[in-house]
Amino acid sequence: MSTRTAIFKEQADGTFQDIYCQSDGYIEGVGAMLHDYYQNPDKVQRLIDYKKALSSLGISEEVQIIDYSQNPDVFNEDGNIKYCFSVNDLTEQFVAKDLEQIRTFNYLTCNEHGEMAGYRRTIAGKDTFVPFRGSDNNGYLYVQKLSGQWFVSTMKSDGNMTKFKPLNLYLEK
Repeated sequence: MSTRTAIFKEQADGTFQDIYCQSDGYIEGVGAMLHDYYQNPDKVQRLIDYKKALSSLGISEEVQIIDYSQNPDVFNEDGNIKYCFSVNDLTEQFVAKDLEQIRTFNYLTCNEHGEMAGYRRTIAGKDTFVPFRGSDNNGYLYVQKLSGQWFVSTMKSDGNMTKFKPLNLYLEK
């Protein structure tokens, strides 16, 4: 079973961009890796700029996203995954205007051209574009602010997400 997550980074204009990660999204997994290996906002931006959904997050200093089918030497001597692995060849990116839009899963999906993705349907006799919204099956949402500090929102028992709190508060317990 996978613990899915979304990893957002604040942009200079105050908006947020994101990538999806399919596995180990819990705080002791992806959260700890972000805290320990992704403090540098430039490194996080390089990861997001790939616009690829991840199956797992790796710890290499150079951001590399590779296809798992290449059968790479996956683990380093400490047992950590070295590379980020892509889920598939599809290119997508999530964008949000603020933390509340992220927390309530109202962020938007963009395609490889930066255009809003969605579908068309007829509503009240009119052809209407309906944008794809964020995935509510993410139990954890991570945000890196411009300062480099990481924040996390976790799913409550009622299915809603908590307010964002500094990630280090969870890891120092």
